[in-house]
Amino acid sequence: MKNGKLFLISLLFVPFTTQAQTFFTEDFNSYPTGHLNTNYDDTTPGQGGWLVSRGSIGSGTGMITAEAGKGNVLTITSNSATIPGSYSFRQEDGFLTTLWNNRTPGNNIFKFEYEFYGVGQINFAVHILNSSNVNATIISLAFQSNFGPNLNRISGSYLENTSFKTLNLKNYNTTPFPHNIWIKAEMFVDYNAKNVYFYIPTLNIQATAPFYHNTIPFSLDFSAGSLDITSIVKIDNIKVSGLKTLPSYILSTNKQLSSKFNLYPNPATNVVNITNTENMVVQQVTVYDIAGKLITTQNFNEQAEIQLNVENLASGTYMLHLQTNEGTAVKKLVKK
Repeated sequence: MKNGKLFLISLLFVPFTTQAQTFFTEDFNSYPTGHLNTNYDDTTPGQGGWLVSRGSIGSGTGMITAEAGKGNVLTITSNSATIPGSYSFRQEDGFLTTLWNNRTPGNNIFKFEYEFYGVGQINFAVHILNSSNVNATIISLAFQSNFGPNLNRISGSYLENTSFKTLNLKNYNTTPFPHNIWIKAEMFVDYNAKNVYFYIPTLNIQATAPFYHNTIPFSLDFSAGSLDITSIVKIDNIKVSGLKTLPSYILSTNKQLSSKFNLYPNPATNVVNITNTENMVVQQVTVYDIAGKLITTQNFNEQAEIQLNVENLASGTYMLHLQTNEGTAVKKLVKK
């Protein structure tokens, strides 16, 4: 059941009796076919409260269409073969803040999910925002195909602290972009462990990274750009939830990534060597003490084997966050 409705309900899932709270769902099934919103002014609510806008050339259009086996979906297209078009749809400012502030105590993991289908030239992204500024993103996921030279990829972005970081989840410069299939995507912001997670089960993609802020969700925004007459973007089954614990499939995959890395010597005195079994490259190592305090950050130039200088660390136990293209692995280090 979804109709752009708001929910504040709790469900028990088995096994593990993990309690989840559904805030909002949208599957477009209750709407007649045709425009999601006939007013493309970004200020007049349409069906389900959705606000829509498009580029000045007016070539981006969002229509409710029937999809075999799925019911209704939102289909975004362009009528221009020469000038790239754009289309955006969003909920009103503060939409997520109200839902988040009324969540059941303990549901401190924000989950956002949807299904995506793309064809042709596209630059499609969904942003969970922390203010009305579209650049103020807590977490976002982008699908880019034929967007520009060497821009055939899926990427995830997130607010680290006061700046934004981007993870290149999958490059498609030498392999075909996954067109013409429905892709399930999930994003998590875990305010307990201070980690974000990107999960695309359809393509077997998962990544994670740490963050260091308490900024809460404000609103959500979908945007499709670089559209031409060959472009098709479809969206379905949008859902916003609050969780007490991460799903087991997220936890198990994160542990698998960490298990691929080796630290030696450990305990260490001056230098610790960091290697892995699959030649994954490391961009950055962030060191925390056992209380979670940030100690230092060191950047590396896409190296599969690195030497980390720990000479200036006080004796004790530390957690190393290793940022890679596949996510962030966490390893424990003991400094003599």
